[in-house]
Amino acid sequence: MIHGLLLFLAAAGFGLLCLSRARHQRDLIGRGLPAARANHARWVGLASLAAAFVIAGSSQGWGVGTLEWLGLSSVGALLTMAVLSRRAGLSRDAAAKR
Repeated sequence: MIHGLLLFLAAAGFGLLCLSRARHQRDLIGRGLPAARANHARWVGLASLAAAFVIAGSSQGWGVGTLEWLGLSSVGALLTMAVLSRRAGLSRDAAAKR
């Protein structure tokens, strides 16, 4: 149960960090966000990763929890990167068909 929560927080954190970048905003939602929203997404993404670290450390012990956080954060980053590259490919294909 805790592993699923940590994976969700890591994937959500990296997804929000991607959404704070202008290039990825176009790929994911098709338009840019206002600067305040992008900044908010950045801080919430960092907070999500920090919360996952604290949860992992407090539930597993700080030694094992740190390793688990690093592993699940890597998996969350890979999932986010896969979704982002898929969405970017779909938007490029749609632009090429026009």
